[in-house]
Amino acid sequence: MEFVAIIFMVIVLLAVQLVLFAKNSFRHFEYTCFFTKDEVMEGEEVGLVEIVSNRKWLPLPWLKSELSTSRWLEYAGSQSEVIGDLRYVPSFFTLKSYQRISRTWKVKCLKRGVFEIRRVDLVSSDLLGLSSFSYTARTNARLTVLPRPLENSQPVCPPQYLNGDTVVRHQLLDDPFFIAGVREYTGFEPMNRIHWNATAREGRLMVFENQYTSRKNLSILLNVQQRPGKTGKMDGDSDLEDCIRFGAYLFGAAAQQDTPFRFLCNGLDSGTGQPVCTAESWGTAFALEQSRTLARLLADRALEIDRFLQEDAIFQTCSQLILVSTYIDDTLKAFARERARRGVSVAVFVCGQVLPGDFEDGAYSLFVLQGSEKKEAKLQ
Repeated sequence: MEFVAIIFMVIVLLAVQLVLFAKNSFRHFEYTCFFTKDEVMEGEEVGLVEIVSNRKWLPLPWLKSELSTSRWLEYAGSQSEVIGDLRYVPSFFTLKSYQRISRTWKVKCLKRGVFEIRRVDLVSSDLLGLSSFSYTARTNARLTVLPRPLENSQPVCPPQYLNGDTVVRHQLLDDPFFIAGVREYTGFEPMNRIHWNATAREGRLMVFENQYTSRKNLSILLNVQQRPGKTGKMDGDSDLEDCIRFGAYLFGAAAQQDTPFRFLCNGLDSGTGQPVCTAESWGTAFALEQSRTLARLLADRALEIDRFLQEDAIFQTCSQLILVSTYIDDTLKAFARERARRGVSVAVFVCGQVLPGDFEDGAYSLFVLQGSEKKEAKLQ
């Protein structure tokens, strides 16, 4: 009889603790996670902080969190599992009464993009592990990974395609920042144009003589359609990513040369859901904003390039055009020739395979990008 009573008491205690943990495991419980930086460069490391807080007397003897993130975020020291485009990262905790635990993961950013963690699945159990209880925590962790400019790409883009101001023979007004020499004062020049050293040397009033300049503007056109006539996601997108990295390099080079530019792309911006067609601007801040656009770019959801050229790019005016693509076909050649006939200096950069006959068109300059090794193939 006593043995039966003991068994009964054990069963009651197990049932009570089971009900207790089932109802209270996630009461007065908090979970949050966030990245230590909002924005990093492709290939860099960033921290992801997990914070769990048990604000009650009931402990949590076993707690598992499972992060669902992009496969392009690599977590150091984790036994993560990659399925498709997702990476599942488990994490385990033991929480005492009124305890708060913080854990930081080292995350390596393998690819450009905008990555978010909206929810985290949590699983806990009772003292003996007889039953488990689940809970979904809502989070708002967001990380922007900018494309890293293509390495060693400085020699690949000729200086004439990135010059901001160019000396010309005549213009309506001269440029006070470009000095050609000195000449004799005619009586019409303002006093701040007088060259006093030359005046003392010549014995008569001499003034600065300035040159005339014309500012060049640049259009950077990125084609993310990987094959002629085919849009959508394809295997082996390393050439496309190199094109995107080269675009990031061009933004930085244009900003360094103080060249006004606009960015055009048939890929969809995840922020707007539309192809990219910016207004013309210049400077480091504008270049950084376009690199953020590259991070948001949905390359697998692109508008067909021939349609994009007819509806968007054909109306843009510029003095210089740089076209970046993984291939060159008759459509792109025709567009480059049409721009060249309008007096636009056109350069085409291809990160992929080209044919010998592609270099025979003298209307534009053709350059080949092959991974980290660049080959220049400009037609003279």
